Parts: sequence; C-alpha cells; structure tokens
Amino acid sequence: MHSLGSEDLAVWHACKTLGMVVTRRVVTDITAGTGLSGADYGVVYRLDDHGGALGQQALTASMQLTKGAMSHQLTRMTERGLVLREKGPTGTTVVLTDHGRAMLHQARPVHAGAVRRHLLDRLTAQDRDALVRIAALLADHPPTATSHTPNRP
Repeated sequence: MHSLGSEDLAVWHACKTLGMVVTRRVVTDITAGTGLSGADYGVVYRLDDHGGALGQQALTASMQLTKGAMSHQLTRMTERGLVLREKGPTGTTVVLTDHGRAMLHQARPVHAGAVRRHLLDRLTAQDRDALVRIAALLADHPPTATSHTPNRP
C-alpha cells in the first residue's frame, strides 16, 4: 500500500499535533513570562541538570541539535550573558552563568504551570499512562517512571 488511509492519517496528525501544539504553547508561556526562548530554556535547564557545565559536543547531542544550530544558539546566549564558553584541551565547555541560573529559577515555575495547563490538567491518569507507554514504544525502550528526560520545553 502506497498511501495512508484516513484512520492512519488521523494517528499521524494526532502525533504531530501533540508535539507541536503543546510545545508551542509551553514555549509561548515561557517566552512571555521570562524572555527565554524554548531553546534558551532547554540549554539552561540541561546545564543546571549537569551541575552548571557540560561539554559543547555532549550538550549538542543531548539537545538533538546540529553543531551549527547549537553554535548559533550559544553565541546568542553568550551575548545575553546566560552562558560562557570555555575552550580547553579536550574541547569547549559550556558554563551556566549566575544570570543564566537566575533566569532558569524564574522560568521553572512558568514552565511547570504551562505544562500543567496545556498538558497534564487535560489528561486523566489513564491518558498519562497511555501517553508514556506509547512514547516509550515509539522511542524503542520500555517505559519507566524515570524514562522521561526533557531536552526542550
């Protein structure tokens, strides 16, 4: 079969919508509340999660960005004082600044409220369990309570 039927297309569109719509709404709230973009929030969150510093290559891989996209992102964030890049013998380390940490502290409750409002409050416990199981199935790993590691809002 070379085309998808209407039921298959409905599943495909539901999957796309879930990712795009919820993420866009959460990012809109974060940006409105803090001025951080979704990528900004993802980077400062990830750096804080790793003790405030991470190798640029590891950060790029964990954020699932290209080298070029990460380089541009970090340039913008460095100009705004959110991060520093320190060159060392084994590569570049990205360091969260005090300003970046303060912005993350301001953004965390906005992020939490947005995730609750745009996702969690709209789902039953059964819906949540099903969503976690489906995401794990599609990611090719078994579902666990700790299998979720956010890389972006």
